[in-house]
Amino acid sequence: MSFWVLFAIDIILLVLVYYFVNKFALKKQGNVVKKREKLINLLLVAFFVLFIVTMFLVVPPVDVVYSAIFSLEKICILALATTGIILIFRTSMTTNFAQGILATLGSYFASVILSNYLVDSGFPLWLVLTLAILAGALFSFVVGLLIDVIIIRNSKYPNPVSKQIITMGLVLAFTGLIPVVFTKPTEFYLLPPIATESLAINIFGYDKNIPMRIIYVTIITVAVLGTLFAALRYTKWGLGVRATASNEMVAGMMGVNTRIITALSWGIAGGLGALAAFFLAQQMTQLNPAFMINTQVNGFLASVLGSFNSFGGPIVGAIIIQMLLSLLPNVEGLQIWASVVVYSLILLIVLLKPLGLFGKKITKKV
Repeated sequence: MSFWVLFAIDIILLVLVYYFVNKFALKKQGNVVKKREKLINLLLVAFFVLFIVTMFLVVPPVDVVYSAIFSLEKICILALATTGIILIFRTSMTTNFAQGILATLGSYFASVILSNYLVDSGFPLWLVLTLAILAGALFSFVVGLLIDVIIIRNSKYPNPVSKQIITMGLVLAFTGLIPVVFTKPTEFYLLPPIATESLAINIFGYDKNIPMRIIYVTIITVAVLGTLFAALRYTKWGLGVRATASNEMVAGMMGVNTRIITALSWGIAGGLGALAAFFLAQQMTQLNPAFMINTQVNGFLASVLGSFNSFGGPIVGAIIIQMLLSLLPNVEGLQIWASVVVYSLILLIVLLKPLGLFGKKITKKV
């Protein structure tokens, strides 16, 4: 049975379940809106479970698992970029369209430091790459912090729309600045892989090789994001971020230095973007000013899917998007249509839940 037949069956089953449950179960007394939200969440979970089952039915299981493992690196890259986007949005209430180009600046700086100062230093490769990563992340951190302190705060009308326009202008400025500042041949700017060796594993009786780079990238990303979310949950800085995200004016009245919070958020977002760019650049033969555009677009989509009102939701959105983009090309005939199918599914989900998977409608008393 073809993928499309099974996929259509999945959709029809879910629609029927939604119709009958919505018609009978939700008519009882109680909070109908909340019940409907829970029902939609359960149906979306059921849809993705059925989708994975469908993939195993139409695609050899070894290919599904192998693609899922290979998608880990791309999931990590997208998760880092998405976290930077959502961190700025929650503290500054604006979408940073310059997130991608800010990350690109960090990768170029890391390449310069690596080529000029670290390659012939005699240090072990792991230390050389670590120092390059830290240099690029620190550079983007400083640039991001300066964007907020010097440009955003001194804008004439610091509202969300004007901030968005400023970030659009920064995209044009940095895109034009990169070829001017980094004047050496394009081939000069590259970042070597963290590891070149592979790990042999057995998947359903088939011997496969998994690049160790994927494992290292996954470990680093989990450590970085785990530390960040732990800080958001258990530190004074995290409390300040959550208070600012909830209501900046009230947070300021309660003694939270919102200026420091927003500045650090811009800086941390820049550092996370640079780390994502470093990982992505390892898959390329050379750097170019536009290589983070696709990641940034998917980062915004992940934020929409997971909800801009949640710190963790966009991470789930990034996992879903990248997993689908990695699995669907295994289906015969979907190699060139995978992105169309994924973006169409996101559109349908957003139509069902306009606030995203983890979004909640906030009721304010007047």
